[in-house]
Amino acid sequence: MKCREVYKYVCTNLDQNLNSARCRRIKKHLSECPDCAAYLDSLRKTISLYREYPTPHVPRSVHKRLFKVIHTIEKESPGGLGGGTRSKSQTKK
Repeated sequence: MKCREVYKYVCTNLDQNLNSARCRRIKKHLSECPDCAAYLDSLRKTISLYREYPTPHVPRSVHKRLFKVIHTIEKESPGGLGGGTRSKSQTKK
């Protein structure tokens, strides 16, 4: 299994103790790949921290502006917020 596959599937199985063939491959990969193990650890810590704090109150006007910006980006970007092509300035970093 490749790291890209682990990234794709690890979130859906994060808190589950599944024994499917895919989960066994993910667990094996995590035991052999320190980068993916660190990624999973980071996800778990992020979720834990997120659960510790109450949901902040976001004023309705801010919420509406935020979603307006998100929808604008999704319309204008080839890959939306989830990916797509990078500009030349982004790839030089």
